[in-house]
Amino acid sequence: MSRFALSLVIMGLLMNALLVLLLLGDALLPMRLSLSAAAVLAVAGGVSLVGGLTMIEPRRMVR
Repeated sequence: MSRFALSLVIMGLLMNALLVLLLLGDALLPMRLSLSAAAVLAVAGGVSLVGGLTMIEPRRMVR
């Protein structure tokens, strides 16, 4: 379970790094990445990060 969660976190970080690289490249060569593709990549990276961190973090029992 923790390997899967850790892989989700790493995948989310890599997606966000890829998004930054693509957007920097888009600033140098305009119209290479559509805004919808950038938005989907950002959402997927964020969901992967949050999902993986939620799985890693132990939950407290609230009474």
